[in-house]
Amino acid sequence: MQDDIRLDRIWSRLVWPILWPVLLAQATLVVLCLVVGVMLWSMMPSHASWGATFWLLLALLLGSSLNVAVFLTLLRQRLRGIQREVNDALAGIEAWLARHHRPQPGDKQPLPRRLAIISETCEALLAGWQCDLEESRAAERRLAGDLQARRGQIERLEAGRVRAREESRLKSGYLAHLQQSLAPLMSSLSEVLESDALRQCGSDRDHAALLALRERLADAVVLLENLGESTGTSAAPPQPLSSGKGRVLIVDDGPVNLTLARQVLERQGLDVETATSGEEALSRLEGVPFDLVLMDIFMPGMDGVETSRHWRDREADGPARQRSILVALTANASDEDRRRFRQAGMDDYLAKPYRPQALVDLVRRWLPASPALGSA
Repeated sequence: MQDDIRLDRIWSRLVWPILWPVLLAQATLVVLCLVVGVMLWSMMPSHASWGATFWLLLALLLGSSLNVAVFLTLLRQRLRGIQREVNDALAGIEAWLARHHRPQPGDKQPLPRRLAIISETCEALLAGWQCDLEESRAAERRLAGDLQARRGQIERLEAGRVRAREESRLKSGYLAHLQQSLAPLMSSLSEVLESDALRQCGSDRDHAALLALRERLADAVVLLENLGESTGTSAAPPQPLSSGKGRVLIVDDGPVNLTLARQVLERQGLDVETATSGEEALSRLEGVPFDLVLMDIFMPGMDGVETSRHWRDREADGPARQRSILVALTANASDEDRRRFRQAGMDDYLAKPYRPQALVDLVRRWLPASPALGSA
């Protein structure tokens, strides 16, 4: 039964595709001969003979049959040769398997069964790979979705950055306008303080109030200067003053000015501490000495001049205490004020409003290379 199936397959796949063109060619030859005979008989009926025509057709049919028989004989011999070669190849494969595959005593499964197991294993591996491929594609889709979401976030952040830049530009314009508005007020207040009418008619209380007002206006101008310069030079990297860390104390009752001055000096590599009153500044004197003290003059309670006097007195009473550099921060920088600063033991002053670079230059002048200086 198996041989019949194989012969049917060989006939349908090998023999018939070659045989039918040969049969078609022989039939075409017979038809052509008939057409030629009919044409000759119609043109020369006197010489035509039915017997000759019959024998001619018979010869053609016999010749065609012989051609087909010879073709089939040669094809059969060729197929037998191919079959012998295939049988020899199969016998060689079986011999090779017999030599190299020696079943163990416990191996009782035949070769086809093992091949079936291997096929099932391969199918299982393919199924696993298919699942992994599906999971990878799902992960890729999730990553694509996340990437799209990130792109949306980046676009929103970029739009926010553009808005923030525009708002910063507008705020810088507002700060510049506010600085221009405060400058005439400072000039007018200074003129009032230096006028003879105030000295003649005004009391000491009025004079002190005007001085405090000018001090507060100077603090506001310092704040605006620091804000304007920080927005303009925020991208520039700070340059340290020296390789060592100098200790600086900032005494100011204004928290904003205190914070801004501290940020400016810390960016220069200094160790900065702060105090909001004269009493708090004197309490810091008991610890590690400071190289530089920036002292605000107008403070509630003990002002900067009185705090400086007590500072110098405690330094004189202390055994071998390092002398700190005292610098006044004030908007009142007249000759009389500078005389009072020197009498209180101050070494220098910085007039308000000051720019951050002016503060840095002052610290560079008094702390050029070392954080610990012996004397002024």
